[in-house]
Amino acid sequence: MPLTREELIRYSRQLVIPAIGPAGQQKLKAAKVAVIGAGGLGSLVLGYLAGAGVGEIGVFDSGPVELSNLHRQLIYGTGDVGRLKTELAGKRMLEINPGIKVNLCEGLLTAANINPALPGYDYIADCTDNFLARAAINKACLELKKTYVHGAVYQFEGQLAVFEPHSGPCLGCLAPGAELQENEACAEAGVMGPAAGAVASMQALEVLKLILGFETLKGKFAMLDFQAADFTVVELKKREDCPACGTKTRRDKEFLGAVSLNLITPEELKARIDSGTAPRVLDLRYAWEHDLCHIPGDALADLEELANSGAGTRPEEELVLYCKGQSKSASAFRALRKKGYGKVLVLEGGIDAWAERIDAGMPRY
Repeated sequence: MPLTREELIRYSRQLVIPAIGPAGQQKLKAAKVAVIGAGGLGSLVLGYLAGAGVGEIGVFDSGPVELSNLHRQLIYGTGDVGRLKTELAGKRMLEINPGIKVNLCEGLLTAANINPALPGYDYIADCTDNFLARAAINKACLELKKTYVHGAVYQFEGQLAVFEPHSGPCLGCLAPGAELQENEACAEAGVMGPAAGAVASMQALEVLKLILGFETLKGKFAMLDFQAADFTVVELKKREDCPACGTKTRRDKEFLGAVSLNLITPEELKARIDSGTAPRVLDLRYAWEHDLCHIPGDALADLEELANSGAGTRPEEELVLYCKGQSKSASAFRALRKKGYGKVLVLEGGIDAWAERIDAGMPRY
């Protein structure tokens, strides 16, 4: 079916590009793309794909908008705090372009449920912020033979890659044992809003180029340092011992030398605090975070100092380590275990879990 008069006007700035034209716009209109994650990357990718006229877009996310999202997730506003991102993103996309179809998929995607969610889409945009989700997407795309665009952002840095299962390297070739690595999401690591915007723009462009049949970052890995204005693109190769797509079997833990964490739940820690038998609780966040909210009776500890010298602790002490999520605590846990500490615990889910399950009045950030 030829483009309508309205579509010719709406997409005129794309149509006048000789390499696109009406035929390319028809490809975009016929395409189906799943965007997994509607946060710092996904919220902007969704807007660009909607504006470009991608015919059907799946919005996958879980949970509401938080105040701390707004410095980079520009399709949401202050009045949206507490409302579901999927619903808000879908509404905004249809405001941008009522001629597309939007599928809202609320709920956490896991290795157990991701495969049935993706078969109807031609391409996948991985806009998640943790290794567990990325590993699940990689595995699903391998099994379903879907090409996907991976994006990540960290402080002033970004990463971008296009993975084409079986014919080229996958995420496992780049980061073996990804699902075993701790999640240091932007909530803990930090991120500059424009850095997320730059990566999201490039990620959306890679998706559009895939649809249009242009050359992309397939088989390549782009490292973007926006602070130093240094952009590097390297070739990736399939590795035979890749735990996801390789021909040689190797256990993922061998890639990381991983040590399993010893966890204590917020409920267990609260019970011990109430009974007067609490271990020494160390907060590994920054001082301003501790001032904002903390667990009663804890003490601040510097992550690097704790990992290097123990920061005044003793190997025989019982310690509970916590941070915003779990990544800093996991790093310190493994460092202390190597030093012979045998009674170290990590607070499961960090201060976020404590706020959700123990102290509902604690501010979230």
